[in-house]
Order: sequence, then structure tokens, then C-alpha cells
Amino acid sequence: MNQANNKTKYLLYAHSGSYNHGSEAIARATIEMIRKKHSGARVLLSSHFPEQDREVLLDADAIFGPDEAAWALEKKAVAKADKLRFAREMYAQALAQIDESTVCLSVGGDNFCYNNWHRLAVFQEKAAAQGAASILWGCSVEPEAITPDMLDVLSTYTKIVARESITHEALAANGLTDKLILAPDPAFGLEPAAIPLPEAQAMIGVNISPLVVRREARPGILLENVRALIGYITESLGCDVLFIPHVVMPADNDFMLLREFRDALPESEKRRLHLLDGRYGAAEYKYAISKCAALVCARTHASIAAYSMAIPALVLGYSVKARGIARDLDMAEHVLDLETITSEYVMRDAFIRLWESLETVRTRLRKVVPPYKMGLNRLVNAI
Repeated sequence: MNQANNKTKYLLYAHSGSYNHGSEAIARATIEMIRKKHSGARVLLSSHFPEQDREVLLDADAIFGPDEAAWALEKKAVAKADKLRFAREMYAQALAQIDESTVCLSVGGDNFCYNNWHRLAVFQEKAAAQGAASILWGCSVEPEAITPDMLDVLSTYTKIVARESITHEALAANGLTDKLILAPDPAFGLEPAAIPLPEAQAMIGVNISPLVVRREARPGILLENVRALIGYITESLGCDVLFIPHVVMPADNDFMLLREFRDALPESEKRRLHLLDGRYGAAEYKYAISKCAALVCARTHASIAAYSMAIPALVLGYSVKARGIARDLDMAEHVLDLETITSEYVMRDAFIRLWESLETVRTRLRKVVPPYKMGLNRLVNAI
């Protein structure tokens, strides 16, 4: 029996809040795994926005938010020592829960892809001091972003679970093989929950995020591409378009952006366009995606929802997580690099390529996804 299985308390941390429904999906699926395997375990959650997690009814025994004053100071800090000091203060309540009976699960997914990954180091510091087990859970790491400082922190984890092969290969190449596990993102195991949907003979789902708009090749090019895509779907294919938000954080809100995109269209182009409500949760959005003939998406966890149910997806790729997951499912040819979207019809033409091979892609997904999802057992074994 491994170290984690002897533990009785699980602390999930690096959770950004459940209005990011990808984060919600990871947390919800992970908690469900823990409950099923260790029915008597106590599950704690450290969250940046605990009110969001209570609203969506995450099944944690206790939820700890950050110290707001320390968070404000941490954001402004420049020196590494100051960043770490304020991070300790920011997460003081959650850090106080760590003792030798704790398994610390870093559920942030791609946190090591961003320059605030030092926040994770304070949890590792406390885990090591208390003799607690620690697992970097369902992670992605940009190979080019790995530094000696990062490796020092990564080497302190009891286990590292990479959710795609690019990260797994990069970490193995940096000497972390002995603690590495390759397994699907936990959200692959999330069950969909039914909601009312527009009546349509066939729908294509579309998800665009503020994050990709901030990275567009020139201002307005994504709206131009979405408009051309909608025109092709509704006029040439005779299908309806369902705008599906997946993150509705105040500063990063897919619903607000998609509503702006819709409102910018003339009435004649809106008649077969539907905008899904922004108040649903991860399981409900997964259900909506399951009812689409295909999906065009920016959010990785929207693509995970599609892949997991054999729905062909065109993914606007900007990170290792999108590229790696697509590669592992033989979907790399249907990842569209944002940097290539420089003219009006790039997205439409990429979607046409997907649509023309729709049955082939769907058949391939139906073949590869079930054995791929069996890899979720490696996640269960890790805890």
C-alpha cells in the first residue's frame, strides 16, 4: 500500500474557483474519486474564490479562502523572498491544515505554466516540514518554461501525474522519472448532467474565450473568423450554432465575450445562433457539448468534454495542454494554432476540414477514448 493510501485527510489546493468550470470539473471529479476509494477521508479545499465553490456545491468538508490583504501584497511583490512570504500569509488558513496525516493534491493543472507558480512552493514547503504526502495532480508544464528553480520544487513532490505526453516526456527528460505517472485529466471522468437545450435538427458548439482574444494576431480577427464560421455552419450546412461558455470568472468571462460577439452580428445572422446561459456548471456544459455534432473551442476543458464523449472538436491551441491531449488522442491535426489565424477564413477552413472527415474522426474517437479513459484508474491508484 502506498504512502497516500495510508492517509486520512486530503487537501486540494491551487484551485482557481468554480466559475472556471475546467477547475470545477477537476475538483469535482477528484473529490468523487477520493470519496469512492477512501469513504472515511476528510476532504479540504483551498480556493481563491470559496463562495463560487459553495455555490456549485462542491463536496468538500471545508473550504479555505485566501487572505485578501496578503493576496494584494503578493501580486505586487517583486523579490522572490517577498512573494513567498506573502504567499504563506495568503494561504495561512489552508497551510495550517497540513500535518503528517495529509495528502496534498495540487489540482491547478497548468499552474506551472505561469509565472506565479511560486505559490505552489509554499504548500510543498509545509508538506515537507510535516512529512505529508504531496501529489502534483493532472498537470501540464511547458517544456521551455522549466527552470532549475522549478525543478527544485517539482522534485519535492511524492508523485507527479502528467495529463498528457508532452509534459510527461519533458519531466522525464529532466530526471523526474521515478515519481512520474501519465494519466488522463480527471475531468475525463466527469458525468454530464441534463439541461434544456434549444430545439434544432443539428447543432455545432462554439466556445471562444477572452484569453484567446488577448492573444489574437490582430485586433478583431477572431470576431471576423467566428462570423465567417457561423455563416458557413448556418447557411452551407443548415445547422444551428450553440455558443457555449466554459469560464465565467469576473475578469475572464466567456459568456460576456460570446454575448458581445452575438450582439455585434446583424439580426439576419443571429436567427440560428443560440447562447447558452452562463450560470450552469461543468457537468451541464458537458451535457450541452454531448448534444452537438461537433465543437469549435478555445477552452481545454471544453475540448476534454467533447473528446471524452467522442464529439469531434477543432481546438484553438495556445498551450502544451491543448497540444498534448490532442496528440495523445490522435487529434493533433485538428488543433489550430492561434498564430495562424491572420485572415478571415482560417477558422472556417479548418472547421471544413474537420467536418469533411467527421465520421472518420468520430469513429476514431469511439475507438481510442474508452481505453484512454481506463487510464483514470492510474489516478485512483495514485491517491
